[in-house]
Amino acid sequence: MSKFLLFLGCTIPTKQYSYEISVRNVLPKLGVELVDFAEAGCCGFPLKGLNRRAWVYMSARILSIASKKGLPILALCNGCDTSLRKIKDILKHDEALRKEIADLLSNEGIKLDVSAEVYHTLEILHDFVGVEKIKSMVRRSLKGIRIASYPGCHMIRPSDIPHPEDPAEPRKYDAVLNALGAEVGYYPDRGGCCGATMLPYSARHALLIAASKIKTFKEYGFDAVSTSCPYCMEMIDGKQDAARTEVGDESISIPVFYLTQLVGLAIGLEPKELGLNLNISPVEEVLEKLGVSLYE
Repeated sequence: MSKFLLFLGCTIPTKQYSYEISVRNVLPKLGVELVDFAEAGCCGFPLKGLNRRAWVYMSARILSIASKKGLPILALCNGCDTSLRKIKDILKHDEALRKEIADLLSNEGIKLDVSAEVYHTLEILHDFVGVEKIKSMVRRSLKGIRIASYPGCHMIRPSDIPHPEDPAEPRKYDAVLNALGAEVGYYPDRGGCCGATMLPYSARHALLIAASKIKTFKEYGFDAVSTSCPYCMEMIDGKQDAARTEVGDESISIPVFYLTQLVGLAIGLEPKELGLNLNISPVEEVLEKLGVSLYE
């Protein structure tokens, strides 16, 4: 059984509870042991453009604690995953910054060590568990359901560091969905922004971006959307009503699921075990096709 430190970040335990619920219930069923990471704080990603040193320090702290524990990190959030990977790369090449961060960490009694490996949920499903094992465990096929895979822009950017998906040819996400029996397909701007980063500056423009994405999903004939990014989930799932109102288009509506929720459904778990009662988009439309009730 593979063992990982479960790093939730900030957004998941404060706003995106369904992601944590689905991960905690699904991954152990697939042979993945999750170890709580109580000492971890914010990865610093929100501070990246405001205080670079604080961002580097906060991610370095998480990596150093994980390295001492001798376990790899499972980062559920795309932003956290990117931040930790980027800081590993930055400190590898910047000796002066490395010394400065080491001195700061020493004040907490922490030795700088960024050797801990970092993995994203998609890598756990595709690389560690494997699509063949997932396929063999399917009890409730998603056959006949067309799902737009929307991993989130930080799954493939920036391309100068290793990422869960290949920036040039992202295939893992689709492979996992295919293993569940779902149909996938092309749509333009798959790696485009969901609008979340615009929210603090212009809520209207953020909603316009989200509305545009949802409209594209609908125009290309998808029954639902799947993401592994809590920010994308907040915009595409949680802001549908606001986006619909902003553009005055009642067609701006589509079921949205975390990838782990879809895996859980396919292997036979019930909706509440996957936090689907917390999704805001009309997930009932897909559940009905599967013969599953959200409220039982």
